[in-house]
Amino acid sequence: MRGLVSGSQKRHTLDMGIVDNVKEIADLIKKAGDIELYRKIVELEGEVIELTREKRRLEERLAEAEKKLTLKKEMVFKKPFYRQEGDQTPFCPNCFETKNLAVHLFLAFMHPERLRWDCKTCENYFLLDRDNRF
Repeated sequence: MRGLVSGSQKRHTLDMGIVDNVKEIADLIKKAGDIELYRKIVELEGEVIELTREKRRLEERLAEAEKKLTLKKEMVFKKPFYRQEGDQTPFCPNCFETKNLAVHLFLAFMHPERLRWDCKTCENYFLLDRDNRF
């Protein structure tokens, strides 16, 4: 029975396959005794490893950017807060707009005339009239 392999695992396996192939070629050339060619292959191996690392860094950056874009699409601004479909707790507008963080606010107190929502991350608070239906 075959196991399931994710896309990132396939890429990692492919990257490692390239590095392994370069190493194998270097070993063959070393055995053949061509020192100059061996030195060039070792140099090439270093470049392949560096390119592989850079590719991984770029894939991580892309995944992070996609995650941020997805979050932006899920957030809806309904004055004065950001909200998400199906979530009754509002998100801090300051944290979302300045740091792209979806941080839930907590209801600090309910007064007969006002509500106070606090953010534990940026320490801002928001006072609303009780009849304000955000």
